[in-house]
Amino acid sequence: MTSESRVKIERWDITLMSVFYLISGIAYFLILALSNFNNLVTVFLGFLSLMITYGLIKMKSWTVLFVVALFFPQITFEIFALYASVLKNTLSPNIEVLLFHLGLIIHMIFLTLCFLYIAAKRKEFQL
Repeated sequence: MTSESRVKIERWDITLMSVFYLISGIAYFLILALSNFNNLVTVFLGFLSLMITYGLIKMKSWTVLFVVALFFPQITFEIFALYASVLKNTLSPNIEVLLFHLGLIIHMIFLTLCFLYIAAKRKEFQL
């Protein structure tokens, strides 16, 4: 008697984007904690990223609107963080700073890809 408890995933693309937005939301809350709760924009970004995760998993119609509305504040936040870090650490670059810059750039690329993909597939969310 074997029991199969494997989760059946129908849409791998939506699942991967959900995981990305979940990790992004958690990262925004970690940034908030590391900044001694001074950067309150990250509360907004983190909370909406977690809401997008739920909307993607459940294929809610409001998810497309949230992804479009959150894309521009997220990209702006990432650009300003990268700009400030580059200005502050140009004279003493080390491997941690370079990895941080690379992480920000990769995150911006993934945000753009998710935005474009969800905007292109918006008809599937109109259930």
